[in-house]
Amino acid sequence: MKFVILIHLLNWEHHENEYILEEGISFINPNTHPVGKLYKKICERDNVDEGEPYTFNTGLILYDETGSDHSFLPSSSHYSLSTTFINLLTIIYKGTLGHCRIIMSKDDFKTSHLTYTLYDSLTEFTDELTVYHSKFDRNSIEVLEKVWQNLKSIYTSGVQKSRIDNMLNFFYFSWYTLTLELTGISLSIVLETLFSPHSNSELTHQIACNVSNLMGNEKEEKKELYKYVKKYYSIRSKLVHGEAIKEVELNLIPPFFKFICEVILKIISDDSLIHTFNDNDQRREFIQDKLFE
Repeated sequence: MKFVILIHLLNWEHHENEYILEEGISFINPNTHPVGKLYKKICERDNVDEGEPYTFNTGLILYDETGSDHSFLPSSSHYSLSTTFINLLTIIYKGTLGHCRIIMSKDDFKTSHLTYTLYDSLTEFTDELTVYHSKFDRNSIEVLEKVWQNLKSIYTSGVQKSRIDNMLNFFYFSWYTLTLELTGISLSIVLETLFSPHSNSELTHQIACNVSNLMGNEKEEKKELYKYVKKYYSIRSKLVHGEAIKEVELNLIPPFFKFICEVILKIISDDSLIHTFNDNDQRREFIQDKLFE
């Protein structure tokens, strides 16, 4: 069984028409791949997308030649292979990619076995998180390939209850949701997973300090980042405790979402940092060292 995730808001600008990340995982340009013709055919024949094809310029193809492993399907869980890649693309582009269409095939995309939309219902509720005019180019591939190799090394490291895995799950929940309020709460869990101290005293202060030390360079930049994270945590507190939240405060969540993407990408694209943050002892030492730089 093969299936493709056609991505609406990701424009193929790669010099190749197909890029094989590894066996069973590849990205394709639907305009030059049989998937594109098949999609238009099922639109005309079966009135898919009301008979008017969307412009899907990039696709992710996953397959299992044995037909026995269904864990890669988007609907299986947030741990699925397809969800992992959509999650990573969201981090890389610092925004959600709009709705996608799944096409499953048993004959190498000559015909469609099943098709359905994915994430379509989210756009009207969390449109502020959507990123437009994104390019899938050589730079995108290089970053994605580096991150994927780093993640595989984490998955095979034998570390139980992976901190990185937990962080990625809650990041997924931050955009696979119907409200910005839930986005805000999930983003705070991402921060706490990565930057929480090993004690609960002055939790917000220590998280803000740890984030600013990682992301900032000069002293003034670190101070501004510290205040930025502290301000966000005042909003998080209102969300968690059911207090009234102003529209101006709610509007701060989408830019903070982008900032969190930058934080995550800095960690998971670095083959040293990703292992450091995934190991409790190494993470504690790293955070302590940062305090005294």
